[in-house]
Amino acid sequence: MLRVLARRIATGILTLFLVTVFVFLLIHLSPGTPLAEEIEPRGITSVDPDAIAELERLYHLDRPLHEQYGLWLRGLARGDLGRSFHDRRPVAEKIRERLGVSVAINGLALAWMVLLSVPLGALSAWRPGSRLDRYSSWITYGAYAVPVFWAALMLQILFAVRLGWLPLAGLDSDGWETLGWASRAADRMWHLILPVTCLGLGGLAYLSRFVRATLLENTATETALAARARGLSSFAVMLRHGFRQAAVPMLTLAGLLLPALVSGSVIVENIFAIPGLGRLFVEAAFQRDVPVLMALTLLSGAATLLGILVADLMYVVVDPRIRRA
Repeated sequence: MLRVLARRIATGILTLFLVTVFVFLLIHLSPGTPLAEEIEPRGITSVDPDAIAELERLYHLDRPLHEQYGLWLRGLARGDLGRSFHDRRPVAEKIRERLGVSVAINGLALAWMVLLSVPLGALSAWRPGSRLDRYSSWITYGAYAVPVFWAALMLQILFAVRLGWLPLAGLDSDGWETLGWASRAADRMWHLILPVTCLGLGGLAYLSRFVRATLLENTATETALAARARGLSSFAVMLRHGFRQAAVPMLTLAGLLLPALVSGSVIVENIFAIPGLGRLFVEAAFQRDVPVLMALTLLSGAATLLGILVADLMYVVVDPRIRRA
């Protein structure tokens, strides 16, 4: 067990290293310069070459790419993510300010997606071919096919513009600071309904159909048929035999949905004007802010690999056969 865990951690570290190398090269090979925001401010057509050279020395942009990456890696080993090219603030501080919002959005989206997809898939598997099964199939397939940005815009038009039930964008209402803690929490949750729903929509559709297919497969085995022959109802057979064998692939799929949530939050946070890490990533991309982009790439990659690692470890906890092997 410890050997497998050590191997997975070593593989994850190597993967993160290769991802950061690829992103670093991609940033520097793209057109433009990371100092565009500094040396080409609005209304100024020419800049002193000495000032450009000084900025390049300040940001270590006058060195070869491998030395720049080595300096970033050396700072990372000391726990220093560097300073932003845009405002010279520590990158760790900028991430800390927005990390809680993104964690809350992704956590809520994953929670409601799992809690709703399991009973929905189980009901469809309990009565395959029924009206409920057909309707849920149409709805879930349609939700899975809808792009995240289009779903976000449609939800805004329907529930915020047409009906006026939910806020259009933002994270807080006007005068939020003057409210009590309970009112502030309720107001923030009110603003998160649309983005959280939009973020988990595709995962809900995919996971519910996966639960249905897995339960139908497991309840058709010889063990399940023998249990039904002993007098157990279809629902009892599904609970005792279907869910027990379906737990492992369901946990794996839930862990693999984390990368989709991380990438989807970039779109959702920008459409709903939520100050999270996804919006910070887009801002840093437009500003060519290399330290911020590298730190966010490292953080998202680590979160993705951690989700996969936790799913693999849950394999061992849920299935005794894997633990004995």
